[in-house]
Formats: sequence, C-alpha cells, structure tokens
Amino acid sequence: MNAAKIAQVCPDDASSVGTESRSREETARPRFIPKTHVAFWRARVERRTYEYEGKTLEVPEYSVRMKFGGIRKRLALGTALKEEAALKARDIYLSLVAKGWAATLAELAPKSAVETVRSEVGPTVGEFIAEVERTSNLKTKTFRRYAQYFRMLAAHIQGVKTDASRYNYYGGGLTSWRERVDAIPLSVITPAAVADWKIAYLRRAGSDPRRKLEVNRSFNSALRHCKSLFSSQIINKPNFMVKVPRFKVPDGQLGEREAYWFDTVDFERVGSMKFQTPPGVTYEKLVTNARNELRSEHPEAYKLFLLCLCAGLRRAEADVCLWTQLNPEDNSIRIEANEFIEPKHGSGGTVYVDPSLMKELLSFKNEDSESFVVNSTRGWKPVIYQRYRCEPHWRILLDWLEDNGISARKKVHELRKLFGDAIVKQNGIFAGSAQLRHSTIQMTASHYTDPRQRAALPVGNLFSEAGQGKSPQDSNHENPLPAGSERSKGVKHTP
Repeated sequence: MNAAKIAQVCPDDASSVGTESRSREETARPRFIPKTHVAFWRARVERRTYEYEGKTLEVPEYSVRMKFGGIRKRLALGTALKEEAALKARDIYLSLVAKGWAATLAELAPKSAVETVRSEVGPTVGEFIAEVERTSNLKTKTFRRYAQYFRMLAAHIQGVKTDASRYNYYGGGLTSWRERVDAIPLSVITPAAVADWKIAYLRRAGSDPRRKLEVNRSFNSALRHCKSLFSSQIINKPNFMVKVPRFKVPDGQLGEREAYWFDTVDFERVGSMKFQTPPGVTYEKLVTNARNELRSEHPEAYKLFLLCLCAGLRRAEADVCLWTQLNPEDNSIRIEANEFIEPKHGSGGTVYVDPSLMKELLSFKNEDSESFVVNSTRGWKPVIYQRYRCEPHWRILLDWLEDNGISARKKVHELRKLFGDAIVKQNGIFAGSAQLRHSTIQMTASHYTDPRQRAALPVGNLFSEAGQGKSPQDSNHENPLPAGSERSKGVKHTP
C-alpha cells in the first residue's frame, strides 16, 4: 500500500522537478526581443544625471541613445513616464529605419507656426517663443535667458501665480507654471499692461535712492532681454510665421498711431556706472596676499585668481582656459572660441600680460598637467545651464575674496573690474578697452574714468599761507608771465 502510494507520487514529483528545471533554464536563457518591440526600448530609456553644488541630481524626463547608419545621438523623449518614453523610442526607431536621420529629426523639431497658430485668440506666448527658437541663431543659453524674462513679464500681466512652486523643477512645478504662461495670448501684452508692469516693478525700490538705482538697472536688464526677442532681425525674417500684434496708441501729433508694445516703454536712468575701487583694496595688496595664502594651500584657486585679476578673464573664460592659449613668446593669452566655450558677444582677442605673470602660471605646468590650466576633479560637460568645472576652487576663492575686502555680489567679476581700472589709469581708455575686449570704446568709458579727464580747478595758491588774503588778480600781478607771452614781447593791450 505504501509502496503503491510511493510509486504513484514519484512520477508526479519527477515531472514537477523536470518542469521546474525547464522553467529555470528558460528564465536563464536570454530571450531575443526585436527592436520593433516596446520591451526592447523599455530597458534602454534612461534619466540623465548631472552634478550641482556637489550633489548628483537626475533629470525627470527620459532620453534614449540610438545608433543608426553609423551616427549615434541622444534624443530627449520629453516625458517622465517610462512606458510612454519606451513607446516614443520605438516609434523613433521605426522612423529611422523608414526615413533616415534627416526626416526623423525634422519631425521631432518644433512644428511650424503655420500649423500651430490656428487658435481663435491668435498666437500665444509659447508659440511665439517656439518660433523664435526655430528661426533664430541665438545661443542656447542666450535664448533661454530671453525667454525666461519674457515669460516673467507675461505672467505678471496675466496674473499667473508665481510662488516657490515655480522653481520646483523635479516636482513638475516649473513645467506647470510654464504651460500656463505659454498659453497666454500675445494680444494681452498691450502697451497699457506693460506700463502697469513697469510701475509695479519700479515700486520695489521704495524710497531709498540707492535702492532705486539698483531696481532701475534690474528693470532695464529685464526690458532689454524682452525686447531682444522682438528685434527686427528676428520678427522681420521672411520665414518668421507668427504675427506680432500692433496696438493703437495716442500720439500728440498724429492723434493715434499703431505700435508694438515694446515701442511704447522706455528704459530708466541708472546713474553713473563708473567703477569705484572698494575701500582699502588694491590689486597690489590682493596679489601679495594671494601669493602668501593661496599659492601653496590652494594652487588651483590661486591660478583662477591670477587669470581673473592679472589678465582680466571672465569667470567662464578662466574656468576652461587651456595651456595652448598661453603664449610665452609675446606674453599673451589668446581668448577665442573652442570646443568648450564661445567668448561673450564675440569678444575674443588677445590679452597681453606681464612677463612675471606668464612665468608664474607656467611654473604650475608639468608633464602630468591636463589640457586645462586649472585642474579639477569635475569634468567638463556640454550643458545649456550655467555650470563651472572648477566650482570647488571657485568657492574657495570666493570665501578668500570676502575675507580680503571684496564684498560685491559678483566677486569674481570685481577682479576683472580692478584689472580694467588699473589698465585705464596707467595707459588710458583705449588700452583698457583693448585689454578688456569691449565691443565699443563707449562701453569702456561708461565704466572707467580716464585719468586725463580728471581736470581739477587750480586753487592750491588760495589755501597756502603765502596766498591767504590775496585775490586771484593780485596773484596774477605778482607772478610774471612766462617768456614768449604777448606781454613779455611788448605787445600793447587795449583796455
């Protein structure tokens, strides 16, 4: 009986064991999934990461890398849902197989405004910004800055709620805010609405005169960025398909005229922009202190300091400065576009430095040196936001500058201003403009004072003990005219 039961159970057990082993083998054996299947791309879509302030952060939207026809590209999928990202990746692959890279990328690009501007309210802020991006050749960072300011103006005019959630990039707050702003019609940005925005903006200053100048400068910057999107070089192009609305405004001579909103708002006066050296700060003192305190303990921060103060480089330029840009033969540093940076406003050129500075910088170069003058554990990445590969060294330098009397908000740029001020004082405004690589001499003159323009009224003889109680006329009678003058030659003067 027991044997029979055992005989009946064993085959079943054996079959179950065989079934389990087969299932394990099938699980262990890799399954072939074709690229035309969503499951293939589900395992390959990913969220990119980046570093910010020493932390590794993750981009919420998925992207995918594809190689087809010998060309490899990373494509943004524009969604935070993995299943939707896999579907988009599969569709992109099918398009590549059928049409190739050119046609596929054209389909992924923003749609033409001819197709999008079909709403009853006319073109929207988002459609206008997309059309500018499609038709202009602005730098990516420049375009993003312009669009940011214009969205800020549109949000204020339409009353879109702007709070801390606007800056919540990872939680979707920024995306939600931007969608609401992009849906605003361009027609609501009227001259009257912009005038109200200007008044509200300037009222931030209160009654403090110094604060008023700061707010005026901030307003001018915001308005300048907004107007740049509407420049004639952009909206008057033959392929620009968004119609920018005009408005009827009062005119003292014509009674009424048509104008764009940006034609009716003016910039504010900002007062003098002349650079004032911080009290107790000189470039000689800073260099001496930096050599004693930074050179041995923080050599990379020291090199950044030298490039900014003694060569006048901007922060981004010093951050990726290469050894190949230094020319010891004529003691110059060449600032030009390369794979890491494009100079601001095309302000490339040559900066001539003191031979001792060139020798000091080259003393840090050895066989193990990287291609960059300043070494950093942070690698360079092609990003569209502001990122410095030498961020840890910049923080050290910023703290050191604070301890040495530099209290300006942009402390590194203050070093460039000290450089320009010293050059202008010693060699004049034209030499300063060349060394600073300004686009015009007027820009240099608006920030620095040429010593030849400092003409003082000669009143020294009035404050001396010998000249007390004497009028300027008496002083003229006591002091004979120099040889060669008309009186010394006997020329008779009529009263």
